Amino acid sequence: MSTVNDVRVLSWHPQYKQYFESINRQWIEEKFKMEDGDIAVLQHPEEHILSKGGDIIFVAVKDKIAGTVALRKQDDNTVEMTKLGVDPAFRGYGLGHLLMVEIIERARLQGYTKMVLYSNTVQAVAIQMYRNYGFIEVPVDPGVYERCNIQMEIPLQPPGLKQVAGDIKRVVAASAEKMKLFTEKEATEKRAPDKWSRKEELGHLIDSAFNNHARFIRAQQAAFLETPAYQQDCWVSVQHYQDADWKVLIALWQGVNNNIARVLELIRDESLAHIVSVGDYAPVTLQFLAEDYLAHLEHHLAQIVPAEVRY
Repeated sequence: MSTVNDVRVLSWHPQYKQYFESINRQWIEEKFKMEDGDIAVLQHPEEHILSKGGDIIFVAVKDKIAGTVALRKQDDNTVEMTKLGVDPAFRGYGLGHLLMVEIIERARLQGYTKMVLYSNTVQAVAIQMYRNYGFIEVPVDPGVYERCNIQMEIPLQPPGLKQVAGDIKRVVAASAEKMKLFTEKEATEKRAPDKWSRKEELGHLIDSAFNNHARFIRAQQAAFLETPAYQQDCWVSVQHYQDADWKVLIALWQGVNNNIARVLELIRDESLAHIVSVGDYAPVTLQFLAEDYLAHLEHHLAQIVPAEVRY
């Protein structure tokens, strides 16, 4: 697969039924065993999923069906995400994440308020993907699958970005005051030959802010945005942040982040599930992109103003 333009999400059609069974049978038999419930659902999805208000979707890479996932209705408020599988030939491209995000959005649009899933901790990569998206572990319902040893759920009403925006403003204000206490010499010196100085770390955060500000705006314009990544070392090098005025960098960084916080507060809830694909990274929602921006910001601030520094 060369680009995300090769990828399409497809709704259910009887001609795809064989892939629903074959893709899921592969991952189940790889580490577990087929249970009676698996056989019934995979061989008769119309009866056990679609006729009861559920849904099945697929992801295609060019002309190949590469993955699938289903929604199974539990009650008027709760839906189960089930039978998420990707053909082994197409693993590593973020297709599982794309399927998860798409099926969650479909569940939201259908009015469900909670999604559950049943899995096994052997599926470590999948479990981490669920956690990264916001699924939390809850007590396991008995009698679902023999292989099930973990149950997770997520609310389907997006929480908005006001909290993220507030955290950005708070973190930026506090960090800016601490950074102003460093001298030009302290801000310029490298703690190791292959490490950035404080100026370069802050320059990277400025670059991140400008790149993500554009993504936050463009992601509101369409349900799917493909945007390039950027080479962070090159950006830091060609802008010669080492030679810049330390206090000017602080002011620039603080100003652009305060504007980002203002932008995030204005994003409408219906845009939060828009999909953003950054370079070769797995596609994520606008909601996740904003939350991850805050996490990235805090990570690099810990390099600039380590916790052991006392004021």
